[in-house]
Amino acid sequence: MRTMNDPDHAEQRADAALFIDWDNLKVGLKNLGGQPNVSSLLDAVGSRGRVVIARAYADWQQRSNSFDPPNLYAAGIEPVYVPVRMQGGKILKNSADVKLAVDCIDFLNTAPHLKVFVLVSGDADLVHLVNFLRARGKRVVVIGVSGTVAPTLSENVDDLLIYDQDIEPIRQPEVAPSPRKPKQQDTERLEEALSTLEDLLRNRSNRVGSLFSWIGIQLGRRGFDYRSLGFERLKDFLREAERTGRIRIVTRGLQDWAYLPEQYEHIAENEAAEEEEENRGESDELPGGVVIGALDEDAQRNFLRYLVELERRSEYLIPPYIVSHLIKDSVLPSLSQSQLRSLVRDAVGEGILAHSTHTVTHRQTGKPHELRTLRVNGDHPLVAPMIVDIHQEEPEAATV
Repeated sequence: MRTMNDPDHAEQRADAALFIDWDNLKVGLKNLGGQPNVSSLLDAVGSRGRVVIARAYADWQQRSNSFDPPNLYAAGIEPVYVPVRMQGGKILKNSADVKLAVDCIDFLNTAPHLKVFVLVSGDADLVHLVNFLRARGKRVVVIGVSGTVAPTLSENVDDLLIYDQDIEPIRQPEVAPSPRKPKQQDTERLEEALSTLEDLLRNRSNRVGSLFSWIGIQLGRRGFDYRSLGFERLKDFLREAERTGRIRIVTRGLQDWAYLPEQYEHIAENEAAEEEEENRGESDELPGGVVIGALDEDAQRNFLRYLVELERRSEYLIPPYIVSHLIKDSVLPSLSQSQLRSLVRDAVGEGILAHSTHTVTHRQTGKPHELRTLRVNGDHPLVAPMIVDIHQEEPEAATV
């Protein structure tokens, strides 16, 4: 059986470069009700080559993109700043495709070992770049969003992937495919792989979960190739592990993280410990301050509405509890754990969350004491409309 760390397997994975027109991807997915998932993207690209260069192009000063650079960088993708052209306060043109094309030509000349060029965009203007790369013996893969890939581009590439269908499906098919039925030896091998996965997560000291990319490397070192188990992508294997109750998957900071079920249930405690470490300056996570006013309208509304709903179903609120539930329920999956903590702190500073107290029983002494908590300020002008909307959506009490 060929495994991921076999020399023959490594030779088959040609060096690849990934170039992302971030606005093209992000806006296209937003129109479909989705958003980019870097773990899924790198998983798909990694099956077509060994990614040695990865860049994302956008105007990172734009409100919709301002929180993404730290998370892209943490995922191994270099954020490249490309300012947009403005006129009268309106965006005229995003020149990301021009900078992307220039970089491709530069790497074509300076990095001849690159055999695969992956372009995440549907822009018709890139057809000239595609033809140029292919004429020089390079394999070109285009990844785009449904309805945004120009026909002239899709007809001239070596491989075309539709992100919302092939990488991270947004709309589920009406008829679900029949589940894979492994042979007996496959079943035994799959069970062995799942047990190895549990051991990896159980023996890892990292409290904030394990990245899919790290899991893939560790499984490969132990001789497990998810493809030999019948899965097209690493994420498919991990979803099978979640389906069988072995792990829980959480998306934050544009990436996917895996937890053992018992680890997942203690996210709030882990979050408190991580916050304490961050306050001491010992956190390894990249900083990325987030304020309420910088969120786009949809994200701001989702956050505020969630605060109201969380308070209604909780005994009391404290910052780690809020952050852990924002993570568990994937309310703002594009934000990292550190960024969510910053967001909650800003909500307190802006008066959206007000200081309060709650009487609880001390775990050690058994005596009641006052715990410093937070409450949602229903009189805040941003919160009041959320409360009204929720009340209007609730079914009217049945009349007797």
